[in-house]
Amino acid sequence: MVGDPRTLHDLHRIEAQVRVTCRSCNASELWELDALIEEVRRNGGNTDWRAARSVLRCPHHCAEPMIELLPIPFGKQRARRRAHRHALVNLALRILREAAARSSDTQVGTPEVRLALHVLRPFVRDSRLLVAFWRAATIEPRHPWTSCHRPYREIADRLIARGAPVDEENRP
Repeated sequence: MVGDPRTLHDLHRIEAQVRVTCRSCNASELWELDALIEEVRRNGGNTDWRAARSVLRCPHHCAEPMIELLPIPFGKQRARRRAHRHALVNLALRILREAAARSSDTQVGTPEVRLALHVLRPFVRDSRLLVAFWRAATIEPRHPWTSCHRPYREIADRLIARGAPVDEENRP
């Protein structure tokens, strides 16, 4: 592809991602093509290459955005990695959420919970939160006030604050 494409849909042929850069504040963000097309349509624009720049917002929401688009060909590998990361985080959170739901009645310190905590370790980057969940999951004797709800909320909040892709059902 030589030069700019006519529309955003033309980038499907080269499996591109698009880097959105604001020249005003130098903020930059990498978008998957389908998500970018959806964002342009949601903002009321069409998918023409030049028209799309006018309806996109600055990644840091600056007052006077001057948006520039740069296609990155063959970006599917990065997209696949991001999709895998999304699936890992949400599957681990689902396991922890279900364990927290039954933690006031029974001990939930199972290998599945331990594995879910291990999977979340690189995303949370604060082992104190994970250890607190494990302690609440394995504490004996069980009482209604010794559940894993609070540690689960703290882990989910930390993931959201760090920008991890957390599905709505797993949000605290």
